[in-house]
Amino acid sequence: MTPALLGNLGVSLALAFSLLGLALSLLAYQQGDGRFLKGARALVLPTFLAALTAFFALEWALLTHDFSLAYVARNHSTQDPLWVTLVTPWAALEGSILLWGLLQTLYTLLASRKPLDSWRASLVLAVLFGVQVFFFGVMATIASPFQTLPNPPADGNGPNPLLQNHWMMAVHPVLMYLGFVGLSVPFAYAVAAMVVRRYQTWVGETRWWTLIAWGFLTAGKVAGMWWSYEVLGWGGYWAWDPVENASFIPWLLSTAFLHTAIVQETRGAFKAWNFAFVTLAFAATVLGTFLTRSGVIQSVHAFAEGPVGPAFLGFFLLVTGLGLGLLSRVSREVRDTAVFRLLSREGALLLGAFFFAGWALVVVLGTFYPLVVEAFTGAKVSVGAPFFNQVSAPLGAGILLLMGIGPILPWRRLRAEVFRNLYVLLAVLLLGTLLGLLRGYTFGASLAVGLFLYNTAAILLLVREGVLARLRVGLSPWGFLENRRRVGSLLVHFAVALLALGIAFSQTYRLESEKTLYRGQAWEVGGVRMEFLGVRALDEGRRFAVEASLRTDRFGEVRPRLHFYPQMNSPLPAPKVIYTPGNDYYFLLMDFDREKGEWASIRLIVTPLVFWMWVAGGLLALGTLYILWPAAKQEEVRGVSPA
Repeated sequence: MTPALLGNLGVSLALAFSLLGLALSLLAYQQGDGRFLKGARALVLPTFLAALTAFFALEWALLTHDFSLAYVARNHSTQDPLWVTLVTPWAALEGSILLWGLLQTLYTLLASRKPLDSWRASLVLAVLFGVQVFFFGVMATIASPFQTLPNPPADGNGPNPLLQNHWMMAVHPVLMYLGFVGLSVPFAYAVAAMVVRRYQTWVGETRWWTLIAWGFLTAGKVAGMWWSYEVLGWGGYWAWDPVENASFIPWLLSTAFLHTAIVQETRGAFKAWNFAFVTLAFAATVLGTFLTRSGVIQSVHAFAEGPVGPAFLGFFLLVTGLGLGLLSRVSREVRDTAVFRLLSREGALLLGAFFFAGWALVVVLGTFYPLVVEAFTGAKVSVGAPFFNQVSAPLGAGILLLMGIGPILPWRRLRAEVFRNLYVLLAVLLLGTLLGLLRGYTFGASLAVGLFLYNTAAILLLVREGVLARLRVGLSPWGFLENRRRVGSLLVHFAVALLALGIAFSQTYRLESEKTLYRGQAWEVGGVRMEFLGVRALDEGRRFAVEASLRTDRFGEVRPRLHFYPQMNSPLPAPKVIYTPGNDYYFLLMDFDREKGEWASIRLIVTPLVFWMWVAGGLLALGTLYILWPAAKQEEVRGVSPA
């Protein structure tokens, strides 16, 4: 047995089981025969085990340096450290599709364990098996990770240096895939609900799955921002790169669904919107994969290109057509007939969802406009960060405004007693903005301060009301923590406000300066005094490194690097970043004296509040985890809300 044989066997079995499971699931629905559903369910675990076998076969090939596999020869080297070898399966096209397929079978396995009536269970399984058929079909035909070479090389090329320059690449892609793949489950529930015409219960069942996928997507995006910040050497965390945009779109649409789902759960409204958001969110993950893997765009993130573009484009059209086609069929039955007031909780939630969806539309248009222009005219145009920043700023401010006011508003209509809280929030917003202006901040940064304080005040008001309500009936004030959904969402909202504050200040007050220093020469910039001590060369086997030594008055000795990989013509910066709560200090070695090491060009970037963006990322994950954590039995006391 060889890795190639074992891997091909695993992929073939996974494809065969998925096809059989799809057929049995459809028969179960059409015939109403539980035996077919039982048979389909029995195939879920073997499919997962077959996919796991294929994945381990690829790891086996990498660990044993089996360069008879084309994937291993292209993306692995005997010089790679162990951790790089272990994460190489998702370093390129075929391996990343295998990872997607494996995670898809895992989600199908978990979804099959959830109790559902037989009609919907068979349709949910049919959709998930159908998704698996696509991915394992792609692996079995046009993107096999187990294709062999007639004349294997003695050593391989190693993965893209960008992937081996930071440990975050071991985490970021997996989190993103867990988010992407996770959105297939809500899509399957939505399809089943529309087919069997049961429009209410699926939302509560689906919201849990969506929150899991959303949590992984959020964590993956924050990890990706951190990776960009530390690896690409430009001192930034977001560039509106097409691949960044492609992963941002499903995040925006799933966020919209999480908000409108609350309204359907509570008031039975927004059914059509929820079907649309879930469909588009999953379709956007496929569209993003098409962008990333087809080679139609040039991006620092487009690590894997291949002949899979038409297949993913076709699958995107199939997913979109299936979801929106079914929605069109049932549109009259899911139409909202009630009139909603804007100044109510449901009005704020719907308006917030429109902001998220509108933001997604803007990102889609900005990302695809250059492709459309080139396709029709041949001209190359670009839509850069200034466009996205200008459009995103008011949308983000609107979302932050609604995020604070929405939970304060009551359902249906505004009551008189709520006005006191609204006046308090408005006063905090105005005072915070004014305070920023008085301190000399720009209007945008001042507004960010105001919105952060405004959202913090809204959270404190909600907690205060929950605690007072419990105290009035003699309950422990800490009982409000038992409402995990409410408390977790407040923590997420606080994290979003903190993230927005970090973005506003880091974008507005970034200081960047560069200077060539000779040995012993000192330089003071951004509140830091540094002295250049020299450079040294390091042979690290798989790469060659040059390290500059700088003695600073605040952080001791810092050593930014340049890494030279055989696969790259130009060096890859490895900055030294000093994180502090106030400012980040980002030291970069730009160039050096290659003969005597007597001089080096150093760039220092000072960026405020970036540290808090990573803290916000952690709080986002913590809040999501708290919501998902199984809740203890609630105290049932009439008239008391835990928070």
